[in-house]
Amino acid sequence: PYVKFNPFAAIAGTTTSQYFISAGVLWDLYFGNRIVVTPSFAPGYYTGGDGGDDGLDLDYPLEFRSQLEIAYRFDNRSRLGLAISHYSNASLGNDNPGTESAMLYFSVPINTFIGD
Repeated sequence: PYVKFNPFAAIAGTTTSQYFISAGVLWDLYFGNRIVVTPSFAPGYYTGGDGGDDGLDLDYPLEFRSQLEIAYRFDNRSRLGLAISHYSNASLGNDNPGTESAMLYFSVPINTFIGD
C-alpha cells in the first residue's frame, strides 16, 4: 500500500576496461512470494571510454543508469533474475550516445554474510 525506496550501490565493468560506480534507489515490487520486479535509478561515475577500437566513449564522466529487473526469489531470499539497463549522460556532454546492457543476476542478501 505504500512505496518504499531502498538505497543500493553498484559497480560494473566490461572486458574492454570501462567502469561505472554508482549509488541510487530501487523499488521492489512483489508479485506473490516468488516474482520480484525491481526498477532502479542511479547517477554514477563512468571511466575508460576513449572511443578507441574496443572502447565505448559515453562522452561524460557523469552517467545515469536506469534499470528494470525481473527475478525469481528463493526461500532464503536470494534471487535469480534478468535485467536491462540504459546508461546516459542526459546530454551533459557534447554527445549523448548512451548504451544498453542485458544482464543475468544472482543476488544474495547481505545478512547471509554478516548475520541478522
